[in-house]
Amino acid sequence: MKNKREKIIIRTSIISIITNILLAGFKAFVGLLANSIAIISDAVNNLSDALSGIITIIGTKLAGKAPNKKHPYGYGRIEYITSLTVSGIVLYAGITALVESVKK
Repeated sequence: MKNKREKIIIRTSIISIITNILLAGFKAFVGLLANSIAIISDAVNNLSDALSGIITIIGTKLAGKAPNKKHPYGYGRIEYITSLTVSGIVLYAGITALVESVKK
């Protein structure tokens, strides 16, 4: 059951990463052509989403490690750390977009 969950998370994350990279490229191109900070900021948001997918895959793999002497209850709490990291990335992207919008 846990292995199936891990496979679904990883497959979904890979699809998300690919889609977000393609979207980011397209939006960056259009944003540069239109000289639109809003569209460029949206491209940056897609890149942060792609990075979040990569972190999710890493966290899922690490959380699935078997318990050992050093961690007798396993590594499941790594998912909390990866969630915190992803929220930090999203927060940073939002603040950056806000700052750039105010500058323009």
